[in-house]
Amino acid sequence: MLGKLLKYELKATGRTLLPIYAALLISAAVTKFISLFSGSGDNIPTFISAFLYILILVGMFVMTFVVMIQRFNRNLLSDEGYLMFTLPVETWKHIVSKLLIAIFWNVASFVVTFASIIVMTYDEIFVEGLWPQIARGLTELALVLGPDSCLVILEIILGSIACMVFGTLIIYASIALGHLSNRHRTMASLGAFLGLTAFAQILFACLTLIPNVRVLQHYMDTLQESLQTSIALFHYVMWFTIGFFAFLSVGYFLITNHILSKRLNLE
Repeated sequence: MLGKLLKYELKATGRTLLPIYAALLISAAVTKFISLFSGSGDNIPTFISAFLYILILVGMFVMTFVVMIQRFNRNLLSDEGYLMFTLPVETWKHIVSKLLIAIFWNVASFVVTFASIIVMTYDEIFVEGLWPQIARGLTELALVLGPDSCLVILEIILGSIACMVFGTLIIYASIALGHLSNRHRTMASLGAFLGLTAFAQILFACLTLIPNVRVLQHYMDTLQESLQTSIALFHYVMWFTIGFFAFLSVGYFLITNHILSKRLNLE
């Protein structure tokens, strides 16, 4: 049933986001076309097309964020919730389906942004020789990191995913907590978000400054001694951050699941 929820959620959100992605790529192509035939990069047509590209780019990320919130709020905590919760599906599957699709569109937004940049800078990258320089730089970085290069890439990927999961679930938990209020639920959700954010910041400060201060200070004192020490510090920080985000994400997920399962009020 989770697969069906994912398919339904993907279709519902895709109707809004896919046209925006297409508009961004078309805008990038138009900007590239105008710059090629204008003969100058500072004329009015080029400026207007570049401005529209930036406007669509910002709008894409804003709409991705808005759609993520609206789908959770309207689909589960408004009148649509009466229908959704009559389905023979556990509550956690509703949350997971919303979470996975939100992460999917966040990743897709970055991929489309990268593709649009390639469209606009195709000549500079593949014709004028910028790509070999980029490849050479990445190769040199891999040689410097040595056997740790694959681990560093893995840590960056896991850290990015953990950050997206954390950012999504804290919003879901805030909306769910705000929904417990009978009035001014939007303001209550905002207050819950500020409270959860403050709690995360305080907890992070306590964990980094109190229990691990000696370990971290040891790495910092020897940071300049060797490259290996610098890499060790990076690993330490990354895994600590991943674990911290994962811990809070589980907590926010449990809060959201408990409220939707036990304290749901659709009136």
